[in-house]
Amino acid sequence: MTHPHLLPDVDRHRGVERTLFARRSTKRFADRRLTLDDAAGALWSVAGTTRDGHRVCPSARALYPVTATLVAAEVEGLGTGVYAYDPARHAVDTVQTGDHRRRVAEVTLDAVDWLATCPAAIVLSADMAAAGERFPDQPAEHGEVFVWIEVGHAAQNLYLWAAEHRLGTALIAGLDDARAAAYCTDLLPHAHRVLGILPIGQPAT
Repeated sequence: MTHPHLLPDVDRHRGVERTLFARRSTKRFADRRLTLDDAAGALWSVAGTTRDGHRVCPSARALYPVTATLVAAEVEGLGTGVYAYDPARHAVDTVQTGDHRRRVAEVTLDAVDWLATCPAAIVLSADMAAAGERFPDQPAEHGEVFVWIEVGHAAQNLYLWAAEHRLGTALIAGLDDARAAAYCTDLLPHAHRVLGILPIGQPAT
């Protein structure tokens, strides 16, 4: 018969513990625009640089195959459109203008209505065919596994950043791959596949 060993209580009111305790998935957003600082912070938390060429998310052999694309509709200082995030410059480049939220939302299996009305969303993507070629010393499937792990790190970073800034997000990974390929190819880097979508906004009360 085993006996439990009780652990010391964790102080949930300080530092990263407080942020972890506050983290929640948000699927209902208030009718409030994001600031440009909000968009900048969210993108940096997902794929920004730190030092010596590294980024905020760990990546197998520091290859960083996952990219972030911002779908903006209600962001002060940014026109409605789709933007590619460049971590090296901490800048965004216009991919397409116009409101593409509904188009992106329709590749999901169960998030169409609320994703289509959020102020902005970040699409995570990668070239999965190339992923398997980056690790010739390992089984081919390991490349894809490392990409999925990186997506998880990026999503958790945004969850924590959002909790710290009183904003909300939720990782949407239930996707129709065929629709994603048909609807989003021209919004993403060449040969990239949609791996996850992260809406951003102020949680509705």
